[in-house]
Amino acid sequence: MDPMRTPRNYFAAAVVGAVLVGGVGGSVARATTTPGVVYVLKTVVDNKGVHIPKDQFTRNGITRYPRGGLIRYEFVNKGTKPYAVHMWAETTIVMKPGGHAMMLVNWQYRGTYHYWRVYRGKELKPAGTIVIF
Repeated sequence: MDPMRTPRNYFAAAVVGAVLVGGVGGSVARATTTPGVVYVLKTVVDNKGVHIPKDQFTRNGITRYPRGGLIRYEFVNKGTKPYAVHMWAETTIVMKPGGHAMMLVNWQYRGTYHYWRVYRGKELKPAGTIVIF
């Protein structure tokens, strides 16, 4: 096999081409979900729910992210009871009041997802919604 025709070389050429084409534009806007970048969201959990900070993609109170966002949620329990957070088929550790937990989520599939607090193994309302577009 010709060493210049390996899949790795085709991939490298495609990446270089994409960078060159993307860098030629007149104005450069920083995307919120740049591939390979982990975005950190400090998220409060309290007796009323899970409060994900609003950003430029939030619409009508619903958290939205572009597909491919890699987000590390850093939860802090500001409530009076020990809570865990369930999101994307995973549950954090139980956080005592004042405690912290983290969760890394790669939002790679479009769709609607729900998250909620967990207290003593039970789902607590209100549940939040995240839309991946």
